[in-house]
Amino acid sequence: MDRESSREQQQRIKTLFLQRADSYDIAEVACLTGMPLPKLRREVAAGHRDASKVRGAWRFTWRQAVCVAMERWTLAEIHDALGDDAAAVLPPLLALRAVTVRLPEYIVRALETVAAENETTLDNALHGELIDFAGVFSGRMESRIPGFRRAYLFPGRD
Repeated sequence: MDRESSREQQQRIKTLFLQRADSYDIAEVACLTGMPLPKLRREVAAGHRDASKVRGAWRFTWRQAVCVAMERWTLAEIHDALGDDAAAVLPPLLALRAVTVRLPEYIVRALETVAAENETTLDNALHGELIDFAGVFSGRMESRIPGFRRAYLFPGRD
């Protein structure tokens, strides 16, 4: 995978999250997210990406563009790029918090393997694995932790 420079990536993140537009054409989404345009076209045509045809051209809402972006960048990369602005554009419960856990070695090695295979961080691999866990409890957590559902569904709607 061809990784863009950190500075380019941070600028793309800032542009997408801080200069929000109502809609984007497919080339804009490819440029903003750093996804190769032919790959994005294939995924949209195959129905693997949510987009709408408007006057014969594919269009993405901001939320749809952010869905693409959140598969390209980790939440930590997004937070790092946005800095203090992250609190203004992300749900409060998407704030990152460091925790220390003790896990059996085989689980840690499995997570490291998955992270390496997916060319991501251990944090991001664990985040991916815990999304299903959070989804199972999203209904009952919302009453106990206001904003849980909004964070879980971001950038979608409740």
